[in-house]
Amino acid sequence: MGNINLFMEQAKKNYSSYWIGAIVLASVVTLALVSYDLLFSKPDHLQAKVIEKIYVPAYTVSGGTYSGMRRGNYGITTQKEEQWIALVKTNEGDTLKVHCHISHYEKTEIGDVIKFNKYEGHLFHIHYFAHNEEE
Repeated sequence: MGNINLFMEQAKKNYSSYWIGAIVLASVVTLALVSYDLLFSKPDHLQAKVIEKIYVPAYTVSGGTYSGMRRGNYGITTQKEEQWIALVKTNEGDTLKVHCHISHYEKTEIGDVIKFNKYEGHLFHIHYFAHNEEE
C-alpha cells in the first residue's frame, strides 16, 4: 500500500510540473509574438490635415501615495516630459493624435497637411506610436 501512495504522490508532482512548464512556454511564445508584431510590422504612410495643435508642458508630481495606495514611509516622484501633439483628420474622416518633434510643431499651422507614419502591429493590431515624419 505504501508503494501505491508513493507512486500517486510522485505522479501529482510530475503533473503539476507539466502544467507549470506549459504555462511558462505559452507565456514565452505570446511575448515573442507580440514583440515580433510590434518591432517588425511596417508603418503605414499617411497624410492628414492638422485641426488642432496641443502643447503639454513637462511637470513633476510628488506624493506619498501611488494609485491611491500608501507604499511606505517614502515619497514617490514621477516626471512627465513635454509633448508636442497635433490632432489631425484623415481623408477617411479619422481623427488621430500625432506626436511631433518641436521643429515640426513650430513650423506647422492649423490647416496644413502633414505626412506621418502610423505604427500598428499587424497580428494583434496594437497601436503603439504615431510620429510626424514631415520633411
